[in-house]
Amino acid sequence: MSRFLKKRSFVLAGIILLLAMTASVCFSHTLYMTVMDNEDNTVTVEGMFSTGATAAGMTLYLADDKEKTLKKMQMDEDGEMTFEKPRVPYTIFLDGGPGHTVREPGPR
Repeated sequence: MSRFLKKRSFVLAGIILLLAMTASVCFSHTLYMTVMDNEDNTVTVEGMFSTGATAAGMTLYLADDKEKTLKKMQMDEDGEMTFEKPRVPYTIFLDGGPGHTVREPGPR
């Protein structure tokens, strides 16, 4: 194999390795939110990253249909929060930082 082909193969292998490492970083922090209607006029929200880390201390927002904040809360040390259902239609937002925000309509 010529010296040029060896060098080109080495560069190509480096680019492939770099792309593989970048892809794993991009997909390693997906934030998930589980919303449970407790059937007693309360809702429990659990937040967790795909890595297994909880959403402990993250901000949870309840917003009306015009996206006006109805309530702002902090997730507990287990990444959970229970609250009373608002009397109006609402959306739940879990803010895990840039690129890590989840939203879901709240149960009525």
